[in-house]
Amino acid sequence: MSGIYEIAIIGRATWQLHSLNNEGTVGNVTEPRSVRIIDPNTKKAVTTDGVSGEMLKHMHTEIMWILADKNNLCDACRVLNPEKFNFAIKTKKVTTKTAEDALKQALETCDICDTQGFLLERPTASRKSTIEFGWALGIPEIYRDIHTHARHALGERGRSRDQEGEEIEGITTQMVYHRPTRSGVYAVISVFQPWRIGLNEARQSKYTYDADDKDRERRYKLALKAYQIMFARPEGAMTTTRLPHVENFSGVVVYSTKPMPVPVISPLKNDYINEIKTIAKSIGNSIEFVEFSSIADFATKIGQLANNKPYKMEF
Repeated sequence: MSGIYEIAIIGRATWQLHSLNNEGTVGNVTEPRSVRIIDPNTKKAVTTDGVSGEMLKHMHTEIMWILADKNNLCDACRVLNPEKFNFAIKTKKVTTKTAEDALKQALETCDICDTQGFLLERPTASRKSTIEFGWALGIPEIYRDIHTHARHALGERGRSRDQEGEEIEGITTQMVYHRPTRSGVYAVISVFQPWRIGLNEARQSKYTYDADDKDRERRYKLALKAYQIMFARPEGAMTTTRLPHVENFSGVVVYSTKPMPVPVISPLKNDYINEIKTIAKSIGNSIEFVEFSSIADFATKIGQLANNKPYKMEF
């Protein structure tokens, strides 16, 4: 059983009729999230659809919270308070004078604070997340549409008309809303650094692991389980009425078994898998890759990595 230093998930997800991320609402119109990119295949600037890394990371964090034993979370993370361990210090549920001690207590206490990262006000410190997401970018062409949604109320007469112009008795139109839906294939990138689980990087003299091996392994498996679920069940904005039709997820999982950062080549490029394979083979036996062709295949392949342990660096 080898230790896993770093993992990259690089692939293309197909989502139909979703509205997972939006710019905001102006009046009665909700604007979809748009980004401007250079298409690597045509070298032309294009406007495409996007789902932010913040949204994807929120999905992953929430799934981890659902799956976690709440006894292994701090008071803030038990209720998904975004302040995380900073909340415990502000409310004086824990006392600490140094950044080193604050991170030590957090890493000893909470699965989510350790893996997802947090900020502290006093003492000033930060725990960099072990899990990173880039934007999910629509691979041109993305289909976008605006749909009209009207809310109605019963009771008043003569306030609404049918398509022929006749009054409809007993139905009142309250408000007309314009809501976006998008369909397409999205380029997704994420990096997970198991070697940093439990590592206190605030220590100036020497880095140390403040979570024991059992806690590190549990958090590693919990993060992988959350990855398995999030691509089978993406959550985001407006899923009460625009729950995505999830069709496919294909790509490659790249991982290293020694201290070696893994290559992350954008799946916006048509030949990204071949490029990743070439880089991995040229580096040597420290980087491995496995391709996946569907959501089920991805869940199986990423789940197999749970048989390993997080790499432990010697300092």
